[in-house]
Amino acid sequence: MSYCVNPKCQNPQNLNTAELCLSCGSNLLLRQRYRPIAPLGRGGFGKTFLAVDEDIPSHPRCAVKQFYFYDRDPEICSKALDLFRQEAICLDELGNHPQIPKLLACFEVEHHVYLVEEFIDGQTLKQELDQNIYDENQIWQLLQDLLPVLQFIHDHRVVHRDIKPENIIRRQSDHKPVLIDFGIAKVLTDTALLRPATLIGSQDYLAPEQMRGKVFPASDLYSLGVTCIRMMTQVPPLDMYDGNSERWWWREYLPKGTIISNELGEILDKLLKVHLNQRYSFAVEVLQDINAALKIRSPNSISLAKSSDYSYSH
Repeated sequence: MSYCVNPKCQNPQNLNTAELCLSCGSNLLLRQRYRPIAPLGRGGFGKTFLAVDEDIPSHPRCAVKQFYFYDRDPEICSKALDLFRQEAICLDELGNHPQIPKLLACFEVEHHVYLVEEFIDGQTLKQELDQNIYDENQIWQLLQDLLPVLQFIHDHRVVHRDIKPENIIRRQSDHKPVLIDFGIAKVLTDTALLRPATLIGSQDYLAPEQMRGKVFPASDLYSLGVTCIRMMTQVPPLDMYDGNSERWWWREYLPKGTIISNELGEILDKLLKVHLNQRYSFAVEVLQDINAALKIRSPNSISLAKSSDYSYSH
């Protein structure tokens, strides 16, 4: 099937060999190369489609993000367009990491901007959560798999700013978590650290400083901590947070009979600290504590990487 990406098309489904939409007449091949075949999702300023690349004989699948706007405040649209372009820049710089989608193309067609990136086949952690909760071993593994990715992007002076189960896909081919959606990523510069950033993100997972317009690598670590307790409880994050005491009471929401080790509990508690000076500052610090904790728990059976292995070069 071919899928028309014209936002105003009333009947977007077409035959897979069609070149023009039978309903609205729009070209079904973007840049005479990418053929959208099904919608994957939508946001406030656009949609994401599953597509195939017809320039390559095997017709590999890819994800096409379409940005469009009409009848909107020009200032809001301008900001959203900047964020969309920033995603392209981030992916171009970061996409060589095996757990970040590769950027394949970025172009404009008929006043719509498109970003084409590697399609990650798998389920999001949110989809996994709808089926089962995570146990302690799965949380240890998730932290070990994702923290090197965060260290990599932070080393490139980028903060993701929207870490949550919906933005992590477990790739079907190797079961590795892949971090997606860099549309609101914040490129850190010396001046950016000093001025308030635009408040964007999913409120349930936002670090307190993000609510005040500030963003740091530690902000992503906080959101990762919130993601972990969500995966262990299935409880909406803010239901576990007490604003009066500025504490997360996540242990009280664990399924009956669940036991979490002191080592993991202490690491999660430090990830979730409200005040920056009490929280982990960098991913490598968390990985070092995980190393130490797992050696204590299973000194003879667990093979752990050295902290120097947590960097990624390309």
